[in-house]
Amino acid sequence: MAKPLSPDLRLRIIRAVEDEGMSCRGAAGRFGVAPSTAIELISEWRSTGACEAGAQGGDRRSAWIESHAAEILSLVKATPDMTLAEIADHLLKVHGEHFVPSVVWRFFDRRNKTSHASEQDRPGVAAERAAWKASQPEIGIDRLVFIDETGASTKMARRYGRSSYGQRCVAALSHGHWKTTTSVGALKATVMTAPMVLDGPMDDPAFEAYVTQVLVPTLRPGDIVVMDNLAAHKRAEVGIAIGAVGAQLLYLPPYSPNLNPIEMAFAKLKASLRKAAARSIEALDNAIALVPAAFPAQECLNFFAAAGYDRV
Repeated sequence: MAKPLSPDLRLRIIRAVEDEGMSCRGAAGRFGVAPSTAIELISEWRSTGACEAGAQGGDRRSAWIESHAAEILSLVKATPDMTLAEIADHLLKVHGEHFVPSVVWRFFDRRNKTSHASEQDRPGVAAERAAWKASQPEIGIDRLVFIDETGASTKMARRYGRSSYGQRCVAALSHGHWKTTTSVGALKATVMTAPMVLDGPMDDPAFEAYVTQVLVPTLRPGDIVVMDNLAAHKRAEVGIAIGAVGAQLLYLPPYSPNLNPIEMAFAKLKASLRKAAARSIEALDNAIALVPAAFPAQECLNFFAAAGYDRV
């Protein structure tokens, strides 16, 4: 894409035409620009009085789709499970305009509209989320302990790389045989703690064992353990074990992963594991064992702040 003309050059072309009476083509020849550029510049100047360069490139299709914003939002309100392709197909049939699904996705992304966001708008869920946020100043982040789990495997690798221009980026990657583990941990305001790695998916007995044997020894009286609404998290034994040490158990509102700061910590964990590219369970476990040291106190505080939890 050609660079825009400098403000000085644009002003000289305008003066040559407007003050000296030159034609647009003559001014273009004098200053070494295309005649069409000079014609467009003068036309813009005469209609708006502006001589600054406009924005170049960008996502023009997304600008076009905004003219159908009200219709699209009405569509998804009436039929929340419409796919991006179905929405694009509707616009093609009704308006004769072709939009690829990625343009439709960006339309919703600009509005922070996701499947979770749609569920969060339901009156009951919205009320629970509002009550949760309102209660936070009364709690204080130093008492909060957020729990969650995430998956890891021996085939994890970086998603992007570099190669010579025009050449495919090729890198070795495990294929066909790999092992999957589940990592669970607790995030406090100043530390990542109580990590555990499980061979396979998390089930009820495994989570109960994690709480009683790994998490509870790290808790203090008055701590508030926060987790989402998974069935494994709601076993009576879990609440009993946490309450036995003087701590309290709370569950996040439904459809609210954005209220759990450990989600951001796990995103960093997965980036570290992709970099490590562990190809055996032993190597993967060793990489995960380094997790607590990878989260300094200030970073933990940043995760809390980003999720809406501040010191009081």
